Amino acid sequence: MPPSTSPPSSSPLAAVSPAAPAHRPGRAAPHADARRQTALLLDGLVLLIAAICLFWLLGAAPIRDTNEALYANIALAMAHGGSWIIPHLDGVPYIEKPPLLYWLMALSFKVFGVGAWQARLPNALAAWLTVLGCIAFGRAVAAPVAGRFAALVTGTALGYVLIARNILFDPLMVFFWLSALALLVLAVERRQRLWLRAAAAAVALATLTKGPEALLLLGLVAVVQLLAAPGAWKRRDLLKFYLDPWAIALFLLIAAPWHLAALDILPGFGWFFFVNETIGRFLGTRIPDDFHHGPWWYYGPNLLIGFFQWVPLLAVLAGFAPRLSGTDVATASARWARNSAIILTVFFSSAGDKGAYYLLPVVPLVAWWLGVRLQSAVQTGQAAALQARLGVGAALFGFAALGLWALTFTQPLHAVLLRSGLPHAQFSWLPVLVTGVALIAFIGAGLLRTHRLQIGLAVFSLSAVVMVDFAAQLAVAKTPDISQKQVASVMRQILPAQTLWFSWQTFEDHDASLLFYGSRHLFVIDSTSQDLWFGCRDDKRQTTCVHQDAVLQAHAEGKPFAVWVSRKRLQSWLASGLAQGLHSQPFKDSVVFYSRGADPGSESR
Repeated sequence: MPPSTSPPSSSPLAAVSPAAPAHRPGRAAPHADARRQTALLLDGLVLLIAAICLFWLLGAAPIRDTNEALYANIALAMAHGGSWIIPHLDGVPYIEKPPLLYWLMALSFKVFGVGAWQARLPNALAAWLTVLGCIAFGRAVAAPVAGRFAALVTGTALGYVLIARNILFDPLMVFFWLSALALLVLAVERRQRLWLRAAAAAVALATLTKGPEALLLLGLVAVVQLLAAPGAWKRRDLLKFYLDPWAIALFLLIAAPWHLAALDILPGFGWFFFVNETIGRFLGTRIPDDFHHGPWWYYGPNLLIGFFQWVPLLAVLAGFAPRLSGTDVATASARWARNSAIILTVFFSSAGDKGAYYLLPVVPLVAWWLGVRLQSAVQTGQAAALQARLGVGAALFGFAALGLWALTFTQPLHAVLLRSGLPHAQFSWLPVLVTGVALIAFIGAGLLRTHRLQIGLAVFSLSAVVMVDFAAQLAVAKTPDISQKQVASVMRQILPAQTLWFSWQTFEDHDASLLFYGSRHLFVIDSTSQDLWFGCRDDKRQTTCVHQDAVLQAHAEGKPFAVWVSRKRLQSWLASGLAQGLHSQPFKDSVVFYSRGADPGSESR
């Protein structure tokens, strides 16, 4: 008889064998815990790298004679008892922007003391919180790789970091504005009004940072989304969702009080702030004309500088990462980010006023859009080939760094660097800088090509640490070119504390840091200052903007005084005859003329 056969047993026990062990509940828990710990370590590493880039040597460079000095002086006046409602610059109203950044800087001065890093702290902290927000948003929408990638790009892209280490309104505004956008995305995609109301609070804070354009731009993004890509929503329902009464009320509760108080206190505020400063700046008709102009393609090169070392890797992701598909929240948010970046670029490119920092939010938006595409590649098993290409992109940046260094040996570029005032010590340090950046890029490239994606990206990002350190040391070396810190230090040794300080015609981009490091008040003679225009036009008592007769009066009364004169305006100063009988102290870009007062002993040379 043939051997008997029997059908396979249908009992569950038949599947249990040494070759196929039974699944036990909780068996995968250790692996899940290990993955969570690895994710936390990676998140911590990204946050640490960003913190180094944003806070390392933050106060090493002096406050610069640019907007830095203007805004720091306004906050310093608040901290020393000035008005917290109407910002004042050099004793006169300065209302180009709302006060939230000034408030935070003034609080920093009160808590940590007065200094450069204390003034820059709110912006650097806001940029770091933006990095943290990318990671948190990635976790919220189940796209941790995307969040980590966006955080890494935002926290280390050289152009973004250097702006965030400066005193401008944009880094703080970007944090609140991107928070509002992320909350709006969650609200729309999850159909939950709580997120919408949180977005209203965030955009209100953005409005208190830089003005109505924050609300305008978020509204523009929301309207474009409503018209072009409402998703599963009916347009009427989505519009009704946007116009949530509680969200509107919350926005007004936060943003309106300061605006109403300023309207009540300061005559002319409404026209200057809402019409001249907001609408006029966009149209290029603002009075006075102190803004930057540029062609429609102005932001192209500036965005390349903003992303800097990440440009080759972003190009790889844009060209080879999987296209967006699906209806999950992460994919939807990537479309929002892509559309928002396009809207912001078109909006500011069409404006009459141009500024490289206006497109600061485009950096995290593009990073998030491409980060979600990277996440998709990881999830769908397409990451291997993509990582190899990312490694090529990282290596290309390394070779580009070496190539640029090689070009510095050519006569034309060498001459340009020397004319730019690059100090000899920093010029001789360029080989170390370039070698370090290139070596880091090559190591990152190697890790990426061997399929160590996230650690490879983290290592590649370390090139920013080297570049930021160089930029900070360069700023310190160029102190005489960018700040009046040394001028104030020298003159403090010569003049008594009660010295009256004057500036000959100029202000803001020339001598504004004198207010931070030297005199708490600066009289501007025959002012040509654009930033003091609004305040000085109604300065009937001449508390700040004075006629040159004020120098003659101080001299006649025997008061100690000093007049700061830019070398560019030295000829007109000497032609005025006011220098007669005064001592002079020369500096690199200026000369200070002074009198120590009526005491005969104090006038000895």
